[in-house]
Amino acid sequence: MNAILKAGYDLLSLPIATKISDAWLMAKFKGKVSPRVAEEIKFGDEEITPKVTIVIPVYNVERYLALCLQSVCAQNYPNLDVILVNDGSTDNSLSVAREFQAKLNLHIVEQENAGLSAARNAGVRAIENTDYLMFLDSDDALAPDALKRLVSKIVGTGSDFVVGDTTRMKGVTRLKRRDTRPVFAKGNLNGTSLLLHPDAIWDVTAWNRLFDFMFYSNNKFSFPEGMFFEDMALMTKAYIRAVKFDVVAETVYLWRVRTEGAKSITQQTNDDKKLADRITALRQMQGLIKAGLVLGKTNEHNLEVFKDRVWKHDIPLYKHIPGSRALFDGLLK
Repeated sequence: MNAILKAGYDLLSLPIATKISDAWLMAKFKGKVSPRVAEEIKFGDEEITPKVTIVIPVYNVERYLALCLQSVCAQNYPNLDVILVNDGSTDNSLSVAREFQAKLNLHIVEQENAGLSAARNAGVRAIENTDYLMFLDSDDALAPDALKRLVSKIVGTGSDFVVGDTTRMKGVTRLKRRDTRPVFAKGNLNGTSLLLHPDAIWDVTAWNRLFDFMFYSNNKFSFPEGMFFEDMALMTKAYIRAVKFDVVAETVYLWRVRTEGAKSITQQTNDDKKLADRITALRQMQGLIKAGLVLGKTNEHNLEVFKDRVWKHDIPLYKHIPGSRALFDGLLK
């Protein structure tokens, strides 16, 4: 039975299935765009719609970028800036982006190729003013009404950021992320903390959350440049620095698993450099959690949950690489 299910899953994940899925999603997103987008949306007692800025790093993603940007259009969010950082693309990504300048309040920042972290940091530096900040990877998409859900939650609680659930797209298949299920198992949470919700450490991706921009800028957050898995330690720091954060258990982010062309960074697990960078990121996460003990921001249970995450998620990703287990064992001593 498992072999049959796997064969079916593989069939539904073929590149042709991805093209069918993307065409269906594009039609869905286009159908969601409202001509009344300019109307203000009221959140609680707010008289005006808070401003949201989305930073999108772009490098050679002409195949996926139109769908990504169309998902932003489909948000129908009236007070929205989009900062797209073209990180030295050599394909037609820039041309695709320019097609959306008339549809979105889209600002394009161009730079020589410097990597994902540098592109995200450049996008943040380009912000003149905003209330909230979100990151979106250019091969992914926002779920319909994601911004309204996230903004409504954070405005109502006054939290430092809100993290939402992610659905994994592979071909025509749609599955909630398995590794982060403990984060959302309790449903929606208001004003929690890492002490109260230690399972949050399972979710340390930058792109499925909305930050209060004052919180982000006051903490001088910056993605470390020159390494992979750059968001893992930074998001851990955000959990620890936050007075409180929220959890939205509905899907707000559609994360693509590529089935054609170059794999995304998170799919590349045969690379010694990426293994070394993951170990480095995990060491940084562990160090931050230990430092939080002194500040009363974490406790021993947080460390146990972190170790459980490493055993169940990080180690299995690299078990096929000789010597990887020794590296992880050294981390967990």
